[in-house]
Amino acid sequence: MTVLVGVRCSDGVVIGADSVATSSIGASVHLMQMQSNSKVRIFDGKVIVAATGAVGFSQRLDSHIQEAIAGNVFNTAKRRECITNISRRLIADFQNSGVQIQPGRGLGFGALIAAMHGGEPFLAEYDTNGFQPEIKEGNIFFVSMRSGQMLADPFLAFVSRVMWKGVMPTVADAKFGVYWALKHAVTLAPCGVGGPIILATLEKRDGSWIATETAESQELEEYIVALENHIGSFARDGIADAQTAPIPLPDPQGK
Repeated sequence: MTVLVGVRCSDGVVIGADSVATSSIGASVHLMQMQSNSKVRIFDGKVIVAATGAVGFSQRLDSHIQEAIAGNVFNTAKRRECITNISRRLIADFQNSGVQIQPGRGLGFGALIAAMHGGEPFLAEYDTNGFQPEIKEGNIFFVSMRSGQMLADPFLAFVSRVMWKGVMPTVADAKFGVYWALKHAVTLAPCGVGGPIILATLEKRDGSWIATETAESQELEEYIVALENHIGSFARDGIADAQTAPIPLPDPQGK
């Protein structure tokens, strides 16, 4: 069980995830949950990968990412070739080893990948049905995945409308929004999703694009507490100070 969140920013990419791993029998019987190894991994200092699904599948994906980096795939002429190369590699691997696609579930494995191509960052969602990529761009610049998606998606839409005004935020603003959405999902999810929250960013520093894991969780937690307290007090004060007009009485003449 997982919740992943990604945002394509005006100056980079932010990807975040929870840190719970679930031990299961099949797809529906969950035995226990524990803190996982990081669901967000960084390769070559420039590629961020966050996966959801079987750990063995994630290990295979990591191997293909490393091979793609070694084969200079992320510097190919066309972005389409760059993003579909990863899905072709993994799907061929699954087919060769007899991985079964489950009716109604597909592969049950997906990922968010952030990397550089042509001097620009991109964020791609690889869906859990057939591991097919979709670039996040234009008005669709944020995404959440997996079991916490039903909580994270509406909250991300709220953050985008209120804080980002419907346009790509900066990495600095996106970190707070991603953390807040993950915090919301972790707090309210009935099971299978939990902290600590891990964030990674792809941004330009000193003229070079660098992917790093952030270390600002305490600061972001404090921001969330302060903002939620402000929203609460603003709402209470606004209601208390509101001027109300009496309800008009009905006209006895029926006019």
